[in-house]
Amino acid sequence: MKADEVETVVQELDRVMAQFKRFGGQVRSSYAIRPSEFTLLNTIIQCADSDSKGIKVSDLSIHLQITPAGVTHTINSLEEGGYMERLADPTDGRVVLVRATEKGKEIIEQMRVERSEFLKGLTNFLGENDSKELIRILSAALCYLKKKR
Repeated sequence: MKADEVETVVQELDRVMAQFKRFGGQVRSSYAIRPSEFTLLNTIIQCADSDSKGIKVSDLSIHLQITPAGVTHTINSLEEGGYMERLADPTDGRVVLVRATEKGKEIIEQMRVERSEFLKGLTNFLGENDSKELIRILSAALCYLKKKR
């Protein structure tokens, strides 16, 4: 591509990506938790064994690749809403574990269903070929972004 063609494509990509940010609020759930809270609570649930007593904040921080302070801030909000709880590690009283409450597990399941329905609608709208192409392109973009970190 020529320099002027690249600039045109860059401007169009910037415009489209800004639209996704603007519409992102409409894709979100109608439930009371934010996307960052969904991600953290969903991670807690996915990482927990069936007999797990919980997960350490430091482990969540590593898994989500965010600072412990960021994790703690989100945990505080989820705990206030009754979606998760803190407990002492039975093997080391200095360590605090977090786990989802039943209320937290229920809202995550409801939100997963809602998200799945939204993505089914998008897939039906785009069709199979365009959906697969979108996945290919977004996956390639993620590879680029990971290299830029």
